[in-house]
Amino acid sequence: MRYLGMHKHSHEHWLQLMSQSKYSQYDPDSYNEGPLLDELETRVAALLGKPDAMYFNKGTTCQMAALKAHCEAQHNNRVMLHPQSHIVFDEQDAYQALMGLQGVMVGETDRPLTLADISQHPESVAVLVIELPLRRAGFKLTAWDELLKIRLWCDENQVMLHMDGARLWESSPHYGHAWAGIARLFDSVYVSMYKGIGALSGAVLAADSDFLQRCQVWRDRLGSNLWCTFPTLITALEGFDHNLPQITHWVARAKEIAQALQAIDALTVDSPQTNGFQIRTQGDLYPINNKLKALCREHDMQPCKPFAPVPDSDDLFTEIQVGREHQAIKTFELVAFFRELLASPSSPA
Repeated sequence: MRYLGMHKHSHEHWLQLMSQSKYSQYDPDSYNEGPLLDELETRVAALLGKPDAMYFNKGTTCQMAALKAHCEAQHNNRVMLHPQSHIVFDEQDAYQALMGLQGVMVGETDRPLTLADISQHPESVAVLVIELPLRRAGFKLTAWDELLKIRLWCDENQVMLHMDGARLWESSPHYGHAWAGIARLFDSVYVSMYKGIGALSGAVLAADSDFLQRCQVWRDRLGSNLWCTFPTLITALEGFDHNLPQITHWVARAKEIAQALQAIDALTVDSPQTNGFQIRTQGDLYPINNKLKALCREHDMQPCKPFAPVPDSDDLFTEIQVGREHQAIKTFELVAFFRELLASPSSPA
């Protein structure tokens, strides 16, 4: 099967990648200590322009630890977030259920946060979370001038600013700023190791050393202090070597694909700001997904996920993401694929 974006790999893939890696020669890690940890944390801190960085085995525990540490320091358990943020939508409110924090929801579901969304709420909060990009709103990014205004608002109101930067690596081309230039606006930054970087799993939190020391106890309490994590560490370092330099090309390819798909009348296509974007159409959910599955088998390609309903709408949507194997699928093939998918039974594909 040919894949446009991120997908599951076989055990053989991971074993071969690790066995051929120069990092397999490093001494083994143990309980988040060792040369592989040092190499990864030092590299991420440098890329993000932060004094220090700390590895976690999963982004959920990483962000829970960060939010808890910010709230403890502020003696305030309120966290301001977008209602479509990953922390709310995909982590099932773990920060509230497990950490005793309280969410303050701001913003509209179909767009990123703005200063107007944030400043109209009278409740004092300890930390504000900005997700770059906001995946559930179609991989949209908060405008740069809004980020600058939000930073000033946080300074004026003694609010810490945390970035959910799972896809920060893919956001830099749109802003025209290096990763460190974006990260400098934030007090703490979480980045994923398994999305664009392409590792087996894992996350890194970057901030100043004092803050990370306060996070360490929560990393342990949340079960992110594993005996050995070398598969994640090796594959993450390999990803920084080989995948990170290619991400700008993935973003450019996403724009190329989106422009080509706009020629299909039955599709509404977002303009990509990163390597991912949404497309929308109308129709019956189960028939279109059954046809999608059949066409994927027939054409030996997986261009997108199954369609899902758009809330409060008759539309259906799916996501297109571009990853390291995208060149195996040509743009004209994608156009033909979606034309065939959306053709009515009585119409030629």
